[in-house]
Amino acid sequence: MEKNCESCGMPMKKIEEFGGKKPDNRYCVYCTDEQGNLKPFDEKVKDMTGFIMRTHGLDFEHSQNLARENMKKMPAWKEYFN
Repeated sequence: MEKNCESCGMPMKKIEEFGGKKPDNRYCVYCTDEQGNLKPFDEKVKDMTGFIMRTHGLDFEHSQNLARENMKKMPAWKEYFN
């Protein structure tokens, strides 16, 4: 049942890791609301930037650039980077 989130790339192995606890969801619990719907682009940039700052100890600007670079590779956000 393992899939990677199409928004952030996180491996999803357990039902709790899938958005809305739906095993057919393409997005993880961190990229979706409680119903399993993908969060808005700007919200995800902010979330990912904060995650990178916390986990890697980088400043805001560098973290935001890394977040956008990662998102650029994800199917969920391809329309935002054309």
